[in-house]
Amino acid sequence: MRGYILSVIGGMVLMAGSIAAMFTAASTLWPDQMPPPSISGSVATDEKLKYLRERGPEPVDILAIGSSITWKHLDGAPFDRPAGRFVNGGTAYLQVNEIRTFTGFYLDLYPEISQVVMLSALPDYGTCTGDGEIMDLDNAAAYVRGRVPEAWFYMRYFAPLRYALQARRRADRLKPYDAFGYWLDRHGTTPSMLPTEVGYDLRYDAIALDPACLEALEGLKQDLAARGVEFTMVMTPVAPRYSDLHPATTLATRRIEAFARSRGIRVLDYFGDPSYQDVDFWDAFHMQWPAARRLSREVADTLL
Repeated sequence: MRGYILSVIGGMVLMAGSIAAMFTAASTLWPDQMPPPSISGSVATDEKLKYLRERGPEPVDILAIGSSITWKHLDGAPFDRPAGRFVNGGTAYLQVNEIRTFTGFYLDLYPEISQVVMLSALPDYGTCTGDGEIMDLDNAAAYVRGRVPEAWFYMRYFAPLRYALQARRRADRLKPYDAFGYWLDRHGTTPSMLPTEVGYDLRYDAIALDPACLEALEGLKQDLAARGVEFTMVMTPVAPRYSDLHPATTLATRRIEAFARSRGIRVLDYFGDPSYQDVDFWDAFHMQWPAARRLSREVADTLL
C-alpha cells in the first residue's frame, strides 16, 4: 500500500514537472503567442503584469493609474523628459474602488512613487460594489518581482483551454495602435486608433453615478496622503456627441469634480474642452492617439 501511494505521488510530481516544462518551453519558443498567466482573469490586466515583470526592478517616480481612460490616453514621453521613471499602470474595466486597490498594489511595489495621476471619466464611477479586490495581490506581486519561475504561475492558474484560445489571437491583439488590442509601449500605455468618421459607434449608453464611487475616491485620496504622495485627477474630454445625447453626463461629471475638490484633490478639468471635438474620439470616452498625445502634453506641462 505504501509503495502504491508513493508511486501515485511520484506520478503526480512527474506530471506537474512535465506540465511546468511544457509552459516554460512554450514561453521560450513562442514568446509572442504565449499569453501571460491568468492571475487576474482580465487579459488587459494580465498583460500589464507581464509588462511590469519584464520591466524589472527599475524605480518608478510618477505613476498613472486608472481604467482604460488612463491606460489608452496618457503618453509617458512628456513625463520622461523632466522626471523620468514614469509608468502607466492603468488597465481595462476598473471602477474607482478597484483603482484604489490597484494603486495600493503599485505603491507597495514601487515605494519611490512621489506622484500619482489618474485620468478619469464617468464610466469609472458607475458601480463600486464590493471591496474592490481584482486579484490575489500577493501572487501578482510575486509574479511581477520575477523571483518565482513563470511556470509556477501557469500551474497555479491552470487554464489550458483559455491559454490556447488566447494564443491563437495574441499576435493580432499585440499590433500597435489597435483600439481593442493589448500592445504596450515602453511606458505601459496602449495607444489606440480607429480609422473612423464622425459617425462612429459611441459604445456607451447613459451612465448613472454611484455615490459609493465617490467614497472610494475619497479613500484613495486618504491612502495617498498617508504615504505623502501627491494626487492629481484629470477629468478627460468626452465626445461632444455623447454629452449632447446624454446631458446628465455633464451634471454627474461636475458633481465628481466638486466632490474631489471638496476633499482636497487637485483636479485638472478637460471635460467640455472645446478644443476636443468628435473627430478626436473613436467612441464616447476614448480618444484617437493624436488627441491623447496632445492631452498628455498639456497635463505634463501643468504637473511638471
